[in-house]
Amino acid sequence: MKRVAFYTFGCRLNQYDTEAIRTLFEKSGRWRSVPWSDDAEAYVVNTCSVTARADATARKAIRRLHEQRAGAKIIVTGCYAQRAPDEIAALPGVSLVIGAADRAAVVAEAEASGTAAVRMAVSPVSEATTFLDVPITEMMEHSRAFVKVQEGCDEGCTFCIVPQTRGRSRSRSAQSVLDQVRQLVDGGYVEIVISGVHVGDYGLDLPAGRLSLPELLRRILDTPGLERLRLSSIEPASVTEELIALMAGEAKFARHFHIPLQSGSDAVLTRMRRRYRADHFRALIQGIVEAIPECGIGTDVICGFPGESDADFQRTFDLLEQLPVSYLHPFTYSVRPGSVAESYGDQVSGDIKKRRMQSLKRLFREKSRSFRERHVGRVMPVVVESSRSKGAARLCGWTDNYLKVNLGPGEPGPPMEHVRVTGLNEQGELVGQRLATAERC
Repeated sequence: MKRVAFYTFGCRLNQYDTEAIRTLFEKSGRWRSVPWSDDAEAYVVNTCSVTARADATARKAIRRLHEQRAGAKIIVTGCYAQRAPDEIAALPGVSLVIGAADRAAVVAEAEASGTAAVRMAVSPVSEATTFLDVPITEMMEHSRAFVKVQEGCDEGCTFCIVPQTRGRSRSRSAQSVLDQVRQLVDGGYVEIVISGVHVGDYGLDLPAGRLSLPELLRRILDTPGLERLRLSSIEPASVTEELIALMAGEAKFARHFHIPLQSGSDAVLTRMRRRYRADHFRALIQGIVEAIPECGIGTDVICGFPGESDADFQRTFDLLEQLPVSYLHPFTYSVRPGSVAESYGDQVSGDIKKRRMQSLKRLFREKSRSFRERHVGRVMPVVVESSRSKGAARLCGWTDNYLKVNLGPGEPGPPMEHVRVTGLNEQGELVGQRLATAERC
């Protein structure tokens, strides 16, 4: 049996896609997956293309892989492979470039490819019209499992190329989602994370009688044995009163939203073609924390979008400073080939972007630490995972409102445990102590 290893760049969706590809290889009966550091006949690199830096990082990794494993097949997929397949094919050692619409045939394409000439299997993304439904029942995470319910995007944000790399929005059948959730829970996963490119559009493309996203989540919450359900990133326009009420009323529904802002300036949001304005975002976040106290709320911000003035940036900074967000992911804008914004003038200089980014990072540290400090002394259920620090195995875990708690060295126990948060370490991270049953309160 041949061996295949996998490496994933980018978001959780890419990680799920890698798991789908791994499952296809293993179900063929001719391949088995091995760790990336092991010798293998084939290596699959799942790329990201959200920024120019992501592209450069992928190219560097592929070159390094060829140097280390010169005789192996290198298979490249993901958003970068779909966006610029010729760039990928020109890299040394690449055997196969496979696109979003072609992944169902990845095993056959891999077996047909050689190490001398590059095989291209990159159909136009418009041909990706159905959801690639792969029965994933095992994941690299030991306690949490990701379930992808939707793919693609119909929005037209000017900074983004997702519609060009992943295609139009398409949903997975509700029964398939429920079946996978049940199998994962039966397999020992205590937390299920529902994900998608534009997860709020779930069901819109399905036949009559389809379920909306809140209805799907409500059915998932009824799964016997499920301990926690988490929702991944969701657009502001998709966070409805029904969804907020469901989270507020269901103890198993993790108190956590990740809602991209991108900018707090209405002028910039207009140029981005976003479907909301700053006041709407402000009211949305305030409404969430009123309905769901101590809800963990994260957001994304693009720093230095074309035409962003000092006043525009200040509006973004002020809005974030005023809102009860617990963490934020700031990104420096970089031109994405094929995006509408590629043609925009009035580019912001690198030095200005850097200064603005530093300001956002300082704000992130302050708000994140303040949110963590409020939880010191509390007892909270935590989904426990293993991590490695300086080569040593340690335990950590996640609360329902998305706080990471370091538990120190120890033997793994139940996947979900009650933990008393005892303080912060030198890095400002939460530390905690696992409790015996009698100590829980």
